[in-house]
Amino acid sequence: RPRSCQGRGEPLWPCRMAPGPGDPELRWSVEETKMTPSRRDGVPDDVERVERFMACNYTRNLIRAIFNNDKQQEDNCNRVQIMACYYLQLFFMYQSFRREDARVVAVAATFLACKVIDLPKKMRGIMRSVNQMRVQNGEPEMGEDEQNKICERVLATERLLLRIVRFEFDLTLPLDLLGGLTEALLVQLVRSKVFCNACKGQPHQEAHALRHELLRVAEKFMVDSFMGFAPLLAEPRIVAAGALAIGTRYLRRELATSELCRLLHAADCTLGEAEVKHVVDEILKVFRTKNSNLGAGAPGA
Repeated sequence: RPRSCQGRGEPLWPCRMAPGPGDPELRWSVEETKMTPSRRDGVPDDVERVERFMACNYTRNLIRAIFNNDKQQEDNCNRVQIMACYYLQLFFMYQSFRREDARVVAVAATFLACKVIDLPKKMRGIMRSVNQMRVQNGEPEMGEDEQNKICERVLATERLLLRIVRFEFDLTLPLDLLGGLTEALLVQLVRSKVFCNACKGQPHQEAHALRHELLRVAEKFMVDSFMGFAPLLAEPRIVAAGALAIGTRYLRRELATSELCRLLHAADCTLGEAEVKHVVDEILKVFRTKNSNLGAGAPGA
């Protein structure tokens, strides 16, 4: 992994540029996620996980505020949240939480994500939402000078994010893959002895009745997955499969994770059982972090 070097007027930055998002080198192994810049700075694993989660939670709340919690914009809002959290997670694979303000990175990731999803927002509007959140949290509202300084830092951070992704914006979102994977998994469910034995009625009918709620729950777990390392460990299809596995287990407790990984592989042979299990483990860590820091509840921060 590239070492960091100090750039004049900008955050620490890796000396060697990262490959584009389609390049496997922008994926990290489970072991490599234990050697992040923050870990090298002495931040314990559990603390960094909380830092990543809270930074993404701030990002998501900011985006909700920008979209005014409009239900008609929920799908677009989720897409911006996913993309912004992905950019934030990428940034902190090259930078330590001890060397950059996570909220500045969150604003930069949000600013960029809105443009990538073709819903650009003016910086003035984003900063207005930032100020509203500050007031709601009992913090003083920023003056014009402070806002200008923050904007400069946000734009500098955005430039670094663009260098990380090499201006590649054609990214597949796991959200777009859930529907097809869900249909394929439901076909396999009716072939599962565990599922059929637990059904009170006809397995086909119960599988069909499960579809709508499964999609809803899996989508929430999938969005939550971007608050941890999952999108850095695997390609979008595997992230979607991991969220679907957890969503299915959340609704049908008789199905063990190992059985669901097997069924997903049967539904799509490109979904390696071990890879899906890694994503499942990572999403569960996010869920536990959420419950420890925001209180217990259903999936979806």
